[in-house]
Amino acid sequence: MSRRVPQILLLSFVALISLFINPMDLGAADLVVKVKETHQTMVGFGAAIAWGGDQLASHPKKDEIYNLIINDLGLDILRLRNSFRYGKVEDSTYTPKNVAALRALSNDNLKILLTSWSPEAGLKSNYTRENGGTIRQDKNGNYRYGSFAKYWTDAVTGYARFGVVADYISIQNEPNYVATWESCILDPTENPTNAGYNKALDSVYTAIQDIAIHPKLLGTEVAGIGNNSFQNYARNLNKNHLDAYAYHLYNGGSGSNSSIDPDAFKANLASIARSYSDKPIFMSEYDYGDWLQTGWLIHNCINDGNVSGYIWWQLVWGAGGKPLIEMQSSTYSISKYYWTLRQFSKYISNGWTRVTAESDTTALKCSAFISPDGKNVTMVVMNIGSESQTRNLAVQDFTVTTGRVVCTTDSGNGVLVDSTLTFPSSINFPARSITTIALYGKVATEVHDQHRLSPAEYSLSQNFPNPFNPSTTIEYTLPRDGFVSLKVFDLLGRETATLVHGVQQSGPHTITWNSVNQAQGVSMKSGVYFYTITAGQFTQTRKMILIK
Repeated sequence: MSRRVPQILLLSFVALISLFINPMDLGAADLVVKVKETHQTMVGFGAAIAWGGDQLASHPKKDEIYNLIINDLGLDILRLRNSFRYGKVEDSTYTPKNVAALRALSNDNLKILLTSWSPEAGLKSNYTRENGGTIRQDKNGNYRYGSFAKYWTDAVTGYARFGVVADYISIQNEPNYVATWESCILDPTENPTNAGYNKALDSVYTAIQDIAIHPKLLGTEVAGIGNNSFQNYARNLNKNHLDAYAYHLYNGGSGSNSSIDPDAFKANLASIARSYSDKPIFMSEYDYGDWLQTGWLIHNCINDGNVSGYIWWQLVWGAGGKPLIEMQSSTYSISKYYWTLRQFSKYISNGWTRVTAESDTTALKCSAFISPDGKNVTMVVMNIGSESQTRNLAVQDFTVTTGRVVCTTDSGNGVLVDSTLTFPSSINFPARSITTIALYGKVATEVHDQHRLSPAEYSLSQNFPNPFNPSTTIEYTLPRDGFVSLKVFDLLGRETATLVHGVQQSGPHTITWNSVNQAQGVSMKSGVYFYTITAGQFTQTRKMILIK
């Protein structure tokens, strides 16, 4: 029997009966959140459809699965495999369908990361996508970085023609790992044996500037963080050509596919965070460990590694592996890893900021986040021990009006424990559990005003409404005064309107486009358009749809 979209159940497991909430006069709090002490801004949580996208697009329950991914799991990031080959998008019959459905459900807020496992075979030294190889050399012995860059610009524009507009691209998955499947070796720097990742990145960055779509560049997605692998690549990069750092975790800690020690990664995570704090950091692929260890590792990545984006490996898959959703021919099942990630992803979104959270015991791992408008605080508390723990809660500089508590244990998944939480409170955290406490209220006025008047970073919001006719509004924020360009392009990359061109003050800004081609003075036809903002080193492109 197929599973319907899961409903959060009332407490129904004997093991969870002991989970209770007691309003009380709070004395000394045991778990304390400090909303004034801010850390990284979150890009969000995601997972990959590198393979299996065709099965999803044709699945009889695909609409239920799409709804799960966006409205229940709350994913912010979708990682896709770049399958552009010889002038065509090989997955054009199904990836655009999946992306269109997911982005529509997310109000076009789902971010797309396009990663290459291998360029097309003709660009490689071994003339095959598999078994490693590197970028091919020309007759003079020079690596063909220009051809590699053109492959990438063709891929970005090729996917865009099908409505798959990449927010991020990663030029090579695990450039330091030879696999029997699609793979390509790029060493930190060029040598007689292999092309250099640094030169390949520079070439792609330069080429991307000449097309209408300007995705952010993410790198280096090394296989793991042991033996200074990430640092060996990162120290040789032109950081001005990179928008975010990324790595995998298949080494740099300890454990196996079935069991890991999450704390074994802490030293390497912290080392990277200390040295590379100038850009967002992504953990962009991993799936080792059990469900509780996975949550524990997410906590360590965010708190010790200062990670802004956490991406699980398999979002959907057939039998085998560790997908969040396993697809059978006519039905599907939801894995325990789905519920682990959901404790974070459903209640923490792109643009939220991590704030300080303190625990009085090492058995309870506590993270906390605040929404951009200062009206929501989410706490994620993990009890990694074998005994339940009851603790008092306190949130400094935030007035709680109500809240909800959701818990996952060995025997229960996403159980709604309380939907009308009052404060102050104490909460019992069962043994081996992940508990999410979603609080609603308001932050202290001075904190909220500071956030509003002095945004921490550049941002470009999705236009609203979208689709639209005949006009739509675009909002963006500037952390400092400076020159700003905001332009509209059609699907072929032709400029149709310049909305902003000049110096602006820091803060939030709003502009309206009335769907008129400024050069010709005529209304635009129905179709897909892109708007791109450039301010300082910041560039971002979003898609909008005009329907008449």
